[in-house]
Amino acid sequence: MVYKVIVTDSSPSIQKAVKMALSDSEFEIYAFDDGKEVMEHLSQINPDAVLLRLSILPKDGYEAGRYLKSQEQFKKTSLILLKGVFEPLDRERVAELDYDEIVQVPFASERFAQLVRDIIERKNDPQTLPEVLEMDEISSPELQTELDPGIKAFVRQEFLEVERKLEKRIKAQLLSEIKAWLLNKLEEIKQERKS
Repeated sequence: MVYKVIVTDSSPSIQKAVKMALSDSEFEIYAFDDGKEVMEHLSQINPDAVLLRLSILPKDGYEAGRYLKSQEQFKKTSLILLKGVFEPLDRERVAELDYDEIVQVPFASERFAQLVRDIIERKNDPQTLPEVLEMDEISSPELQTELDPGIKAFVRQEFLEVERKLEKRIKAQLLSEIKAWLLNKLEEIKQERKS
């Protein structure tokens, strides 16, 4: 599945960094310089996620984000706010937004791509898993004869898809934890060598 992502930043280097971070075949990137452009193109693109720089003009990220979430069709669209290192954060205005994450730029590309992917998938996935059916319910002769083979195949395919998504999430989480642990250990070794 290809995720449509809008990135809005007046800096060409930030736009390019986002495009490079999300360069694999999972993402289709649409870049804009300001919030007004985003507001004009939202319906045409119908994005899975919108990345908004808070300090863009003429319509800043706060205003564009508020517009996005006020539209019924974009209520479930992921909203990620981009903030510069020295850029002030208007806490009152940001509190009014229904956003998923605030990311400081510049960012680490690998972690950023995983974050965007996780946020989109979290919004797209059901909030709870279906209840597990008892094996005797599935194997009862009445059920076997009543269900069309096409329906059985469809249900089986849906369960496999949910299982694949869960495996992918667990794998990503484990890799992230292992990487953090290794980086921590490397830092400890460096500190030991210095002393």
